[in-house]
Amino acid sequence: MTFKLFSYNIRDGGQGRLDLIAEVIRSQQPQAVALLEANSKPNAKILANTLGMHLVYGPANSEFAIAWLSHLPIKRSHNHRLEILAKTLLEIEVDWDSAPLSLFATHLIAGRTATAAHQRAVEVEAILDIMRPLENRPHLLAGDFNAIHPDDPIGKPPLGEAQAFIARRPIELILEAGYLDCYRRQHPAASGHTYTAAHPWLRLDYIFASPSIGGYLGQSDVITGRKAAQASDHLPVWAELM
Repeated sequence: MTFKLFSYNIRDGGQGRLDLIAEVIRSQQPQAVALLEANSKPNAKILANTLGMHLVYGPANSEFAIAWLSHLPIKRSHNHRLEILAKTLLEIEVDWDSAPLSLFATHLIAGRTATAAHQRAVEVEAILDIMRPLENRPHLLAGDFNAIHPDDPIGKPPLGEAQAFIARRPIELILEAGYLDCYRRQHPAASGHTYTAAHPWLRLDYIFASPSIGGYLGQSDVITGRKAAQASDHLPVWAELM
């Protein structure tokens, strides 16, 4: 069975844009969706009901909560709300091809400064510690990492927005731990920029696969187009297992 995972920063709970967000998600028919900036639990419930999906909601250490939507029954969930995380790390477990598949979603601290970049690296180290016991079991990590791949190009910022300090070390740590960048594996040369949706110039949104399921990776891509550009300030990214 093909399993498609969506990662989507819906900006400030998706207020006033829920119909568009639901349309963007429905167009790809994913089995599971990581919602970042799911600041409104009622809005997350509306999206879950509209899409006919189960909901797990993870309050965070700030207003920037995280939620999971899933068409598959959710066997287990755990909100890893560590003090070191600016937001949280939300874990669920579903069955894929009669085997457990763990899904993690996070949203690293914002800010294009060297100080914020260092804190993001610290957050990644904590997240990797949590996932280490699953080293030999299939799992995926999705979210808005506010950092770019060590080899990724930086585009031209939109008018009035400064480039400032762009973090690379957080993604480098995940790759060094053996995780596979699903998008980059399928698109070694494309920019894949996800931010901003109206003027993409940075790739901040990722789905990473554990080494144990590398052989099952199928396609991965960024959703573009008019509706995606209007629905949020981030473009969603998806990846599939086959």
